[in-house]
Amino acid sequence: MINKDYILTDHAKQRMEERNISVKDLKVALECPDISYKGKQGEINVVKEVGKDKKIRVVYVLKGKKKIIITAMLKG
Repeated sequence: MINKDYILTDHAKQRMEERNISVKDLKVALECPDISYKGKQGEINVVKEVGKDKKIRVVYVLKGKKKIIITAMLKG
């Protein structure tokens, strides 16, 4: 899936489907994360509570101004 701000890899799409993470949840996490930090290999991790009991982590790398979404997972 291609968006003006990000690109979802096939891996990310598969994991989102398996983990019931919507594109809306992903957008919220990317636009307004609760926590953001760099990973060991330069990737960026963002964590967002998107529901009463749902917290997700999205991992991406920057390529120019685009975010290439590597994966998304549930936290906690």
